[in-house]
Amino acid sequence: MRIISKKKIRDYVRENSQAKLPLVEWYFKMKEVNAIDISDLKKVFNSVDAVYGYTIFNIGGNNYRLITAIHYNKQVCYIRDIWTHSQYSKNYNQLKLQKGKL
Repeated sequence: MRIISKKKIRDYVRENSQAKLPLVEWYFKMKEVNAIDISDLKKVFNSVDAVYGYTIFNIGGNNYRLITAIHYNKQVCYIRDIWTHSQYSKNYNQLKLQKGKL
């Protein structure tokens, strides 16, 4: 699968160095995926969920949320944002997800 954009991962890791290994592992694993839907992704990734039209990966032992928009027909994964678990739990971020503001 094609991933757009790796820059979001690089920028996040610059500020959160402990996230580097799990995000890089996700990146290389995701590049090899040829999923037709979320059930295919669940065969590869233990913690992935569809939430308000986004595909959200739990990364690094549930410490981070990688929020993506995946177009399975085109095999493209757009990284929308990366949050910590606590950021993901905030009401205002949940509203952003619900309203599709990422």
